[in-house]
Amino acid sequence: MKKYITYIAAFVLTGSILKAQDFHISQYDVGNMYLNPALTGMYGDDKGDYKVYVDTRSQWRAFGVKPYFTTYLAYDMPYTIKDKKVGFGAYFVNNRTGPGNFNSTGFMLSAAYNILDKKANGAHYLTTGLQLGLFYKAFNNNITYDVQYNPYNNGGSFDQNIASGENGNGLSLTRFDANVGMFYKYLDKSKKAHPYIGFAMSHLSRSNQSFIGTVDRVPFKYVVNGGCDFQVDEKFTITPRFYYANQAKAYEANMGVMMSYKLTSDFSLKTTDWRLLAGFDYRYKDACVINLGVRQESYMLRFSYDINTSYLKNYTHSRGAFEVSLVYTGIKGKSFIKSLTSF
Repeated sequence: MKKYITYIAAFVLTGSILKAQDFHISQYDVGNMYLNPALTGMYGDDKGDYKVYVDTRSQWRAFGVKPYFTTYLAYDMPYTIKDKKVGFGAYFVNNRTGPGNFNSTGFMLSAAYNILDKKANGAHYLTTGLQLGLFYKAFNNNITYDVQYNPYNNGGSFDQNIASGENGNGLSLTRFDANVGMFYKYLDKSKKAHPYIGFAMSHLSRSNQSFIGTVDRVPFKYVVNGGCDFQVDEKFTITPRFYYANQAKAYEANMGVMMSYKLTSDFSLKTTDWRLLAGFDYRYKDACVINLGVRQESYMLRFSYDINTSYLKNYTHSRGAFEVSLVYTGIKGKSFIKSLTSF
């Protein structure tokens, strides 16, 4: 009986995701374009000619069913057009649920523009961004319906050999999507505190996502995130931060802190700057997130784990999601292999 309870809980959770918020990633700062279009190719004080982002997330394996799996792939680069700083990029994000194998995929082209640029004299950073693309949603045909329940089969069970009466050919759709955003950060190097804040609005197209011919428009999603980089000394930086998302009366609220400690190491007579990364976030009524990682000049590798704190912990024993990300910062003229050997 306990096994069936966990299945029911997983199904309820799946339904709430489908009808409420978009899927999320714990390392939302790594999925920068998914977070806010205004961050496309905008690196602030970070050096780099382009960046490649990879993030994978697996969750709800503790239910004993096929886990949810999320993949984020992205590329962006800064560019200058007639002395105006802009950024271009694209991202692909896919989420596959366990029960029902519901698959949701988004592909977005992204662009951003630095509004202040030279007028701010390097002290202020204000950008705006726009994304245009497509999303694809689909169920596979291996779904069981209530009419397929046979009370005489092994004391009562579902039988997929019984006709469901549903048209499996209509369980997929592709729609247009659009997002906008703005981002501000204070960058004055003479100061130790550098606050930032961003706002993004997704699904401006309000496309119809119904599979059955009715009208069910994708609700707007609003995201606000912010924080402050405190330069404690030349090696140690601490960043308290927050993230809030709201969609169709469902919300997600995160508060936490990331810390960075700079190391200087000598490998093969070459000095390389390394940073140790650690952090903690609390997702309200959902999970505690532990972050650990390392950053080198070209690479950043992060691990995070969600410790479930919601009522579902009674079924998961507090086991949540495991997430891994890798960010590669490319420099023109420096090969990927050469960067990898230094890492």
